[in-house]
Amino acid sequence: MKSYDPVIANIIADCQEAARDHNCLTSASPLDPPLSGGQEWEDGINRRQFLNRLAVGVGGIGGALSTLPAFAQLSSGQLQTDVTEAVPLIPVVEAIGKEVWKDDRLNEDAVSELFDQAMMKLTGRPSAKEAWRDIVLPDDIVGIKINPLGGPELSTHSIIIDKIIEGLYSAGVLHKQVIIWDRFEEHLLNAGYPIRPDEGDVRTLASDTKGIGYDDEVFYESEKDSITRRENESTLSRYSRIVTQMVDVLINVPVLKHHEMAGVSGCLKNLAFGSVDNTRRFHGKPLYCNPAIAEILEHKVVKEKLVLNIVDGLVASFDKGPTYHAESTWKYGSLFVSTDPVILDVLVLQTINQKREEMELDSVSKFANHISTASALGLGTNTLDEADLQKVEV
Repeated sequence: MKSYDPVIANIIADCQEAARDHNCLTSASPLDPPLSGGQEWEDGINRRQFLNRLAVGVGGIGGALSTLPAFAQLSSGQLQTDVTEAVPLIPVVEAIGKEVWKDDRLNEDAVSELFDQAMMKLTGRPSAKEAWRDIVLPDDIVGIKINPLGGPELSTHSIIIDKIIEGLYSAGVLHKQVIIWDRFEEHLLNAGYPIRPDEGDVRTLASDTKGIGYDDEVFYESEKDSITRRENESTLSRYSRIVTQMVDVLINVPVLKHHEMAGVSGCLKNLAFGSVDNTRRFHGKPLYCNPAIAEILEHKVVKEKLVLNIVDGLVASFDKGPTYHAESTWKYGSLFVSTDPVILDVLVLQTINQKREEMELDSVSKFANHISTASALGLGTNTLDEADLQKVEV
């Protein structure tokens, strides 16, 4: 990596400014998201209690699953329930790997098993191969959006990407139909993802790769931003041509981590700000990335292509994000999986808040307003009562 990365330097500067502003806040913003059944977030309520409540209410997780109608396959490859049936709870999987870390080394066999079990639990299928056939079609061109910003220590793990590619292949998607991508080549390289433009195999590309770039005809326009942070004084954020022209479906693979400006960097922020240019303009106060994150994702070139979200929590961060700091990360050894990016960000926020409480740090819920905005725009639910939260332990 270059000795000086202007993108990361700007992110750090904006985060430092946000941290100073946040330290001046003494109460929650009126935009704080209601995260459970319309009630304000309570740090004392955690998903373990939710899981227990669900088990009591429906006769256990198995009982909840038995009432769900089968998934219907759409032409886009997205999962949707049969409209003739009652609307079910949204399947959400928390996969916990007890053997994922051994002596500070990643046990890839354990990760592989954890991943497969999560996919089977999500879809209710008896094998990972059948699970993937519910997610994609054989002729899909699949874009896998990773998060490489944290470098080799806090980026999407390659073992997760390898498992996704394996699953896609088992569903009939050829390697040449898969694109691993992010905005900047430099970040991909630093995270251990060499640029591979060869169309005969899995490609790894960035929006700034020669010949890719951004689509001048497809953009998000907004003046709800920081004027001084605009690129070339523009109020447009153009979508990457990877999103608009090169892929049919999107699989979103963020890292479970804290973000100084948005509270958390999960599914929503990873895909939104990774899909367009001119994003720094949304970093300044009082917006701190809201409502831009949700409004960018609302465009059909993203919303209609997103088929799966997998939160990489093998290593997670609870403070000083989104960049890597050894003192604020921990080996969490877990994955969150769902077709709904909003409910997963609720779990990301909850997980980070729980860890921060252990470390005697304040909750970051008041800064994660983009989650409730995304729910209001119909991008998913931020209500735990609408989720069928299932746990897998390997």
